[in-house]
Parts: sequence; structure tokens; C-alpha cells
Amino acid sequence: MHIFRLSCFLLLLSPAALFVSCNQSVKHPIPDLPAYDKAYYDYALASVEAAIRENPDNADAYYKKAELLLHQNKANQALASIRKAIALKGKTPAYLLTNAKAMNQKGHYREAFRQAKEAMEMGTPSVELYEVLAEASLQSNYFNDALKYSDSALYLAPKNYRNYFRKGIALAAKKDTVAAETLLMESIHLGASPAEVYGELISLYMNTGDFHKARKYMQKSLSVQNPDDQTLLLQAKIYRQTGNPDSARALLYRVADSPTLDKTEVYQELKDWYFQHRVYDSVIFYANRILEQEPNDKEPMLTLARVYDQRRSYQRAIQAYEQIISLDSMQQEDIHKIAHQELDQLKRKVAYLWKKQQEEELFRLQQGITPLPALSPGQE
Repeated sequence: MHIFRLSCFLLLLSPAALFVSCNQSVKHPIPDLPAYDKAYYDYALASVEAAIRENPDNADAYYKKAELLLHQNKANQALASIRKAIALKGKTPAYLLTNAKAMNQKGHYREAFRQAKEAMEMGTPSVELYEVLAEASLQSNYFNDALKYSDSALYLAPKNYRNYFRKGIALAAKKDTVAAETLLMESIHLGASPAEVYGELISLYMNTGDFHKARKYMQKSLSVQNPDDQTLLLQAKIYRQTGNPDSARALLYRVADSPTLDKTEVYQELKDWYFQHRVYDSVIFYANRILEQEPNDKEPMLTLARVYDQRRSYQRAIQAYEQIISLDSMQQEDIHKIAHQELDQLKRKVAYLWKKQQEEELFRLQQGITPLPALSPGQE
């Protein structure tokens, strides 16, 4: 009886598994899994565990248990179950794929990729296998691999929105904005969450500096969901870059005490807002708040150096630049290089100003005029 139940549960649980055994050369859309509730999974797990009690060496029962646990986002328990199946029966393509899915769910993407590749070498590739490989590659920032495996998944499942969505994110990471936007918007037509897609498009255009396009998709996002604090912070960044500073500041103060946000993110945006408007006391305040949380963050150090330079407190500016340069050059490498360049420029400027002051003092002495007090590089 338990064997019959298990077979039925597997058929209901994993339509993708049915497709693995079919002809892989035929394109076939993979439908979404049914939205089974907790009672269903509790009943299914109870049946699987009953089968395991009857036969503790039933590897397939452990495999099916792992699949059920994965659908409940219980990656650690799923891993324990699938490893038991492998210990009992050895590696099979299906077991390795389940192991890879569990690794993906835990965030161990390179191990997930390795397991999925091993499954591919042992058996016939499937849509689910390509999707696992694409996801693991994408999360590991191997975007060329993510594109390759997304294309393979799309060939077999051209109506599955997840494959368009995943490929669109990979293209966005490679700054191919036109193709990325096309694929991400196509994913909405096939069933992807509009809010999730708009979020990716906002990030895409913010990363490429097209804040007006980012604002367009922010407005679309706000039309389909109530914004959380993270969205409001993102909205403030966009407003600051698109000529709405008052709205940006109002949003920043609205989320300033949010328990769900990283304080440094809010401080960073407030620092940048005040720097843009040359309110330097506030810039210094928020830069120091960031450094209290992240003492080796070079970005607020760079801002402080620029503020001191603007205020003609040159010695403090030089010290701030030198503090950046004293840190590991491989961390925040771009900022490290900028600090070097700006420090060289500042030293040349200070040398020029000192020379010019000496010339003016000499001229005053020659004319019999009382010389001005000497100006040191660190003097306001």
C-alpha cells in the first residue's frame, strides 16, 4: 500500500520528473507545480516515513522524502535524506540532481553546479537539470555559463517564464540592457511576478546610470505592490538622481529608523544627499556613522577627504586620503585608485598655494607692507 501511495505522490509532486524519462529532443513547457498546502505535505511525508519504517533500506523512499522536503524549503533535512539514499543505492542522476537542488537552496552554488554536472555526465540532460546549472552559475556570477544553460532550458521549455527571467538577469549582469529588458518583460507575459521583474529592471538601470528608466520601472512596481522600506529607500535614491531632492529627503527620513533596513544603507544615502547639497556638517556626521559600523569602508573616507578639501582644511584632507591608501589596495580597488589620484592632485594644489603665498609675502615685504600671517596647509 505504501509503495502505491509513494508512486502517486511522486507523480503529483514532480511533473518535471516525468519529463526526464521522455524524449528530451522535443520542446515541452514545464507547468508550475500545484500549490499544495501544508496538510498535503504532512500526509505525504507521513506516508514516506511509514515506508521507510517498513524498509529502512528503501533508497527511493529517502529520495522521495528529500523531494518533499525541498518543496517545503527544508534544505538541511532534504540533504540528510538524499545523502542516505546515495549511501544505500549509490549515485544516480536523479539522486545527484536532488542533491544539487538542495545545495542551491542552501546557497552552496559551486557544489550544486558540481553535483548537477556529474548528474549530466551520468544520464540524459533534462529541463530541471539545465535550470539547476543555470541557477547555480548565475548565483556564482558565472554569467556566460548561466546564459548557456538558460538557453538549453529554453530550448526544452520555451514557455517556462523562469528560464526567460534567469537569462534576463544574466544579460543584465553583462550590461546588455536591451536584450535583458526584452527577456524580463517576456517573462511577465508567461507568468512571472511583475513586482519581481520590475525590481530587476530597476536594479539594471540604476547599475547602468539610467535613473530615468529606473524611475519608470519604479512607478510600475509601485502600481502593483505596496512598497516596503527597502523599496522606499531605492525610490529615494532614484528621486535624488532625477531632480526630486525634497521627495528623496522625505523618504529617507521616513525609513531612517526602519528595523528592516541596514542602517549603513540609509546613512550612505543621507550622506550623499547632503554632499550633493553641500551641507558638509551633515555629510561628516553620516560619514562617521557609517565608519562606526564599517571602520574600513573606503567610500565614506573618500567623502570626508573631499569635504575637508572643499573646506580648505588641506592637512585633514591629506590625512583622510592617506588613511585610505594605508588599507589593502585590493579591497574597493576603484576607490583606492581614486584616492591615490586625488591625493596627488591635492598635494600639487597645496604646493602651488604655498608657493603663491610665499611670493605674495615677498612682494609685501618689498613694498614695505606688513606681511599676512603665514598659512599652513592644514589651516582653514
